[in-house]
Amino acid sequence: MILQICRFDRILNELRKPKFIFYNIVKKTVLFITPSLELGGAENQMVLLATHLKKKGCQCFVFALESQGTLRPELARQNILVRDGGLRSGNLRRDLKRAPWKIIAAMVALLKMIFDCKPTIIHAFLPLATFLGALCGRIMNVPLIITSRRALGKHQDRHAFLKIPDRIANRLSDCVTVNSQAVWDDTVQRDRINPSKLALIYNGIRPSRFSKINPDREMVRQALNIFPDDKIVITVANLIAYKGHSDLLKAVQIVSRRIDNLTILLVGEDRGIQETLMNEIAILKIERHIRFLGIRHDIPQLMAASDLSVLPSHEEGFSNVLLESMAAGLPVVATSVGGNPEAVVHGVTGWLAPPHHPAKLAEKMIDLLNDEEKSEKWGERGRALVKRKFSVERMVNKHLVLYNQPL
Repeated sequence: MILQICRFDRILNELRKPKFIFYNIVKKTVLFITPSLELGGAENQMVLLATHLKKKGCQCFVFALESQGTLRPELARQNILVRDGGLRSGNLRRDLKRAPWKIIAAMVALLKMIFDCKPTIIHAFLPLATFLGALCGRIMNVPLIITSRRALGKHQDRHAFLKIPDRIANRLSDCVTVNSQAVWDDTVQRDRINPSKLALIYNGIRPSRFSKINPDREMVRQALNIFPDDKIVITVANLIAYKGHSDLLKAVQIVSRRIDNLTILLVGEDRGIQETLMNEIAILKIERHIRFLGIRHDIPQLMAASDLSVLPSHEEGFSNVLLESMAAGLPVVATSVGGNPEAVVHGVTGWLAPPHHPAKLAEKMIDLLNDEEKSEKWGERGRALVKRKFSVERMVNKHLVLYNQPL
């Protein structure tokens, strides 16, 4: 055990260096474990990591607790085998509440996949999947077990029963990766984990997917019946209470008094609050400014058509949307929560505003919407920052440093 801790200290110290050289890539067999394969920040990062590792010669498999998922076709295109635990897609907690014994069946399916695929590494993402992945990995004597904390531990506040499996997962893991310093600090404080067991690896994106192309801007606006001179604000976030949409709507009422030609694009799946938001919109009398677009697969094009990206969340681990917005050349306004200040340079690539504060949010939105020169300059700075610090290649190579150690 002492030797193992020393080994990880050396590896994690390498990860913490601002620059490193990766010399050798030893072929590994990695089994990724996730609750679902629906669209989401952690799920997208896992798929990006798996597909890029496969291109580098690693053998990758994926196990999802839920039976379906929007991201499954992408894994199939990359010839990555996916199995599942048979739980109902989109209703994991409800499914387990009605039939808790299903978790046993899912665990048996996971054990069978570990037996069949014989991974040298298990890498599990998100609550419950981290617990099952670490537990089954230990039962099957997998050499290296990594779990990932992708957000602040507020899920423990909402669902207190998850605190125990989270701590068990931490204890059974060889290493726990986090995607921001904010998540690191929160994990240490909440779970009392030894910081030497943590590795900070920021999310990565492909900046080239979000390069702003003027024809896209014009065509998307035409398709949405938006006038060429309208000011478009885009918010990409599933409709969940803690994403702060209600604060955004109140801010829009303030902004619309100063900027009449304003259109707000709300992109994301309804997770149960859209009807409430629509009632708020009617009360605020801002119906003509709001567009609900639901789930979209043309986010780069929608960003190319926009002037500003706003993320009004009450909590965040580390937002892919902020990185994507900056890669698209958009200035951003985000709340100063979680890892947002690690992505947005306040007063350089965007503004940070306090959460639960629509008036401050509106003030920052008005500033950037009324100053095209500043917006363009900040957008270009954001694009350069993403290329330098948050590329998918950097993210993948840091994982390879973690994976490529003597077992």
